[in-house]
Amino acid sequence: MATCCSLAIKTGEKGVCMSWSDYSIKNWLITILSIAMLITGLVLFADQLKGAQAETSPDGLKELRISLLADPSSVSGNWLRTLNPDMKNVQGDLVWNSTQQQGVMRLLDLPKPKAGTFYQLWLYDALGGNQEPVSGGILQQGSGKTELFAPIKTTTVVQEPYKFELKLQTNNDSANGKILLMVQP
Repeated sequence: MATCCSLAIKTGEKGVCMSWSDYSIKNWLITILSIAMLITGLVLFADQLKGAQAETSPDGLKELRISLLADPSSVSGNWLRTLNPDMKNVQGDLVWNSTQQQGVMRLLDLPKPKAGTFYQLWLYDALGGNQEPVSGGILQQGSGKTELFAPIKTTTVVQEPYKFELKLQTNNDSANGKILLMVQP
């Protein structure tokens, strides 16, 4: 077999020829193996993302809330309502841990904010340098009849909070906004 037919490919080894169909089968096998490896990589990556997002899921926040409430260094309290009639049925609480610099709000029957407004939590720190409140997060949804768990995260360290206010706001300025709920631990 010195020569191959016109539909064969010479492999470089003397006397060995491979037909187009053999060449296509090898290409398909390589393509299928590459796709399988890509899918496996994507599945592994998706599992890692799921683990990273678990801490902010409602179940992850419920568990965080329970662990923070069990920690004696945490502060917590129930929401005190203002005279705003929209807040008369709102229930819930919050917990904050200064050592871990994190917390969880729990709200029930919180109405959805009107268009152009949002809820923002403000933390007041007795040891804060400038006595300005620190933002603990923004909520752009209500809870309806189900419990809503929201993380409390700050960009500034809060060492000794003495008051938490949930305000209805139109911009991200603590001086503006209407106080709706409050916790004083």
